[in-house]
Amino acid sequence: MLGNGWRLEELPRADKHQRRASDDDDDDGEKIQKKKKKKKKKASSVLTVLRPKPSLIETKNNERSLLSDQERAELRQLCGRTLYHSLQTAVRPRGGRGQDAVFVATGDIDDMWIRDSSVQLSVYFPRVSQRPALRRVLEGAIRTQAFLILQDPYANAYSADWRDASKLPKSDRVIGRGGFVATRNYELDSGAYFLNMLWNYHRARPRPFGAERFLNDTELFDAAALLVKTWTVEQRHEELSPYRYSELPRGGKGPLSAFTGMSWSGYRPSDDPQRYGYNVPVNMYAAGALERALEINAEVWKSPEFAREASRLAGEIRAGIEAHGVVEVAGDDGTRTKMYAYEVDGLGGVLRDFDDPNVPSLLSVPLLGYPHFDPEVYAETRRRVLSSKNEHYFEGTVLTGLGSPHTPTGYVWPLAVMVEALTSDDAEKRANALKSLLKAQCGNGLMHESVHHSEGSACTREWFEWANAMFVVLYEDSLRERCDAEAEGNRLAEIGKRETGTAVIPGVASSDPMADPLFYESLEAQIHFMP
Repeated sequence: MLGNGWRLEELPRADKHQRRASDDDDDDGEKIQKKKKKKKKKASSVLTVLRPKPSLIETKNNERSLLSDQERAELRQLCGRTLYHSLQTAVRPRGGRGQDAVFVATGDIDDMWIRDSSVQLSVYFPRVSQRPALRRVLEGAIRTQAFLILQDPYANAYSADWRDASKLPKSDRVIGRGGFVATRNYELDSGAYFLNMLWNYHRARPRPFGAERFLNDTELFDAAALLVKTWTVEQRHEELSPYRYSELPRGGKGPLSAFTGMSWSGYRPSDDPQRYGYNVPVNMYAAGALERALEINAEVWKSPEFAREASRLAGEIRAGIEAHGVVEVAGDDGTRTKMYAYEVDGLGGVLRDFDDPNVPSLLSVPLLGYPHFDPEVYAETRRRVLSSKNEHYFEGTVLTGLGSPHTPTGYVWPLAVMVEALTSDDAEKRANALKSLLKAQCGNGLMHESVHHSEGSACTREWFEWANAMFVVLYEDSLRERCDAEAEGNRLAEIGKRETGTAVIPGVASSDPMADPLFYESLEAQIHFMP
């Protein structure tokens, strides 16, 4: 049964080829017995993933042994290309108010999503001790996220620059654009990603100097408190919500819903409108995020009001998931079984046998830091959404996995392939997922939003940093090695190409190795800090 013999552990922090180790990882029998008595470590998404204990993995049948030398080399190079791609192309730090603010574009759309930016930067947390300048990027991005949430907690994407709403076209104004708001498709998971960014920073090891002082920033706490208030209002969307969006039915209010304890959301993580008001995996993620925010509050903020309101909200969301999010379905043998619904409305409306490849998703439940999920219900849910019962499940010669109504029919999302592998205890399936992603680079050596299941050259969004970051997570978790050396090698190679054939410095012999990239700028110099 999925869940037995599993633990939550952080991504690899060891040197290349060195096996990961967590604080409680020890082969000694006595220590293993003591470990069982320890309280389960709560986990955030992305930086922590669910993996079987080392004792359950046969060394003769692990991911590395199922990949050829050539495949491992190509995967290592792909990880090297994606690791610092966001840092070099999408991150724009700038000074402001005596502190740094960091804008993180999602890729070919020059706006910042709280969700996407959190994942894009998450892979840098374990690397701060080696590259201290990354701390400035991470802290600046967290500050920016807090500032943007305070501008409008219902927005899902934000612009780099302030815009006067009165000077925008009516078509923009009526959907809430203006100020820093780029799109106002309210997505509950967006704020949950911010709370998890705070928790990832809080739990970073080695602990950054002055970490508590940073987390005690008024703006960070105010943003977290505003999210709790907003999510509480949206528990009773029909009676209390001020949110309206012109694309939603019933005068912008969205489909009719009733109180369930869960928090309402208008849009999925894909930016598509929800069919029903309560997205179950998103509420799982939000409940887990609240529990982690309560940990921060207990140790840093120490606000009784926040503790009271966040605790009540987390408990009601969890109760709502258990009461409304688990539904009965007919099994293949005709018996009744249970699965998680994707969306419900509290009035009997249920969207089942469906999942969306964006995270949070039903497939990603073990990665959401929600320890209350039922492993048996999840296993049945997983089986059904990864089958023909889900009309957006596609099989092909390039990729097999989840597609989305957001993209053309027959297009599989690499994100979903990665999540399927990260939540699997089958080494062969994980290895096959890695092999398939090598065929899904769409000609530019990166990951993408979606790729046609049988035509690797047909894709959507050629520049999609969320998928690039998630590939790093999958690679490092599966092969238990980092790809920093490949990333640095790629960077130096680009410098070498740039400098080859340039003018020779006067007075220096032409045979002097001035094309050696080690003469030139560091990675930190390529971060676009602005005064």
